[in-house]
Amino acid sequence: MMRPSTLAGLLLPAALCTLPPVLASTQAADSALALDNVHIVEAEDNRVSPRRCVRVEGAGITTITAPGEPACLHGARAIDLEGRYLIPGLIDMHAHLTLGPMEIKRERGRAVMQALPDDDIAEHNAKRLVAFGITTVRNPGGDLQAAARYEARLAAGDLIGPESFNAGPVINNAELPGLAAAARSIEDMEQVVGAQVEAGADWIKLYTGLSTELLKAGIDAAHRHGRPAVAHLESIAWPDALEMGLDGIVHLMPLSPDLLTPEQRAAWQASARGGTYSFFEWWEHFDPEGAQADRLVAAYQQHRPVFDATLVAFHAAFVQDQDNVYKHDARRHAPQELLAHWNEWFTFAIGWQPGDFQRARAVWPKVQRMAARLYATDARMTLGTDMGNPWIAPGISLHREMQLLAEAGVPNARLLLAATRHAAEALGAGERLGRITPGFEADLLVLEANPLEDIRHTRDIHAVVLDGELLTTTTLDQLKGE
Repeated sequence: MMRPSTLAGLLLPAALCTLPPVLASTQAADSALALDNVHIVEAEDNRVSPRRCVRVEGAGITTITAPGEPACLHGARAIDLEGRYLIPGLIDMHAHLTLGPMEIKRERGRAVMQALPDDDIAEHNAKRLVAFGITTVRNPGGDLQAAARYEARLAAGDLIGPESFNAGPVINNAELPGLAAAARSIEDMEQVVGAQVEAGADWIKLYTGLSTELLKAGIDAAHRHGRPAVAHLESIAWPDALEMGLDGIVHLMPLSPDLLTPEQRAAWQASARGGTYSFFEWWEHFDPEGAQADRLVAAYQQHRPVFDATLVAFHAAFVQDQDNVYKHDARRHAPQELLAHWNEWFTFAIGWQPGDFQRARAVWPKVQRMAARLYATDARMTLGTDMGNPWIAPGISLHREMQLLAEAGVPNARLLLAATRHAAEALGAGERLGRITPGFEADLLVLEANPLEDIRHTRDIHAVVLDGELLTTTTLDQLKGE
């Protein structure tokens, strides 16, 4: 998506007034941009290129040459990047961009949950995402009218933000205004899916409360309408869902009794409390090296689903009893409306006692091992954060996700591909996003150090190029509210 200028008259002039010498240029008014003396990170081959010059015209990459070549520099605003590193813009495949706070209201004498969209929260999230180098997101569940308003403002240049691919409200067995639509029959499913597609849904999101029959009906309806189906599943085993034709799975929480041996299942169900306690109680009985884990890996290898683990969302819950980095991130970068609700009551760990947190942390190596096994398959592995949920701050959380997966043993090159090229291909945009090559859109990150050596270097952002516009550190700090 080629965006018009989103910075005219606001951020860019201020940034240009304070550029450090390395970014200064007497040709700042020219439309072409030349990123000279930069190493391109070639994650496919686990290496970096010799120094290159990357020419950007309008919103696209046009030429890549040796540094200093006239074909790259002529008539362009030349930026000497002094041997820094260039990667494609990052893609968060699980970002609830427009989601407002989870609230409880009284309706006809009973408590009703709702999570209504909020355009101000969407704008806040969008700015922080770009500031941390996220130039594209998949919004995997939310209000499609709010998504359309966001896209219209983006196209008009009224805000700065990532391109968004959107699912409608998740389809479940019960309604939650703003977040979930109910389908209790095959006829309901066809109607709900059809309405979402008509309203502009790029994906169809199916949820944990659906029966096997309704899950299959949702997958089939999505495919009839030319849309991929992604699901958050618990009771239905992932290999069974993939056999039905499911295109994608979210969250590394399989939680199905059918993925336990009879003995493991009996032991789990004898003491299971349900709800979010399953986030650790199920794992206490699951063997990431056992036959059922092998079944999961084989299913991923065979069906190649689109997958985002969202480890950060669960790790934030597991360490929530401490003053941890996730709370620190949220205080700095999360919308205040969401932060207030997380502080007051809404967390994944409602009701957990100190012993529960200890048990959750004890199973974390199992989660890590399963992540490493799945990310080693040929499935379409991507990265997501579940932004919008407790303590998941926009932008920085994707970098936390990469670090968690690296600590689990996923190679850095694999993570960079998951965050760029593989995600773009999963979104159906692999012909224009996710690579640094002529003809592709100029969504780029300039990094201070090589992320193949340490994935934490993705946070060391020197500049972002968003649809061909250079955003310097000064501008990025403004987008963060700093």
